[in-house]
Amino acid sequence: MTTEDKNLDCYIGAVQNRSLDPYLEKNGFSRGLTTFAIPALGILFKCRVEGDPVELEFAAFFSLLKFISTSLAREKITALRVFSSLPEFVFSFTGKGKHLAQDSPKYKMLKQYSAKYTIAIRYIEKEKNRSLISPADYPSLPENQEVKLDFDLDEKKKINIKPFQKGIIL
Repeated sequence: MTTEDKNLDCYIGAVQNRSLDPYLEKNGFSRGLTTFAIPALGILFKCRVEGDPVELEFAAFFSLLKFISTSLAREKITALRVFSSLPEFVFSFTGKGKHLAQDSPKYKMLKQYSAKYTIAIRYIEKEKNRSLISPADYPSLPENQEVKLDFDLDEKKKINIKPFQKGIIL
């Protein structure tokens, strides 16, 4: 992402596991997972939490906004496009949903972040949601960033081939 590019595409998601490894369950790990991804910056965040899918999606959304406002403050981001695979979450921003009722804590937080950022919420199919992919499938570098390998040709010409040495006789 360049400093001229003020828009940022972000992905949020939530997963509710039906089963959990007995060892993890015994040690207090929750079945829920909240995630967000910012592919342009190579960021993928996942955290175990408890809750229903819509609440987990809102947790991912507000975690993303908090991360952007604190950790990415120097990036001069002004507009966000947030993609979600949960229709109930996306439709809650139409003003008719019960999740963002006026004077609710979520509504107040959204109002605070909306004063700082232009936020567009969009639906995306689960298969295309970048926050739901495995970390192993996620690039370790931000998108569109190349690794430039610099070879010194003069150094390559200095290679000396040494004859085989006999080694140690035991």
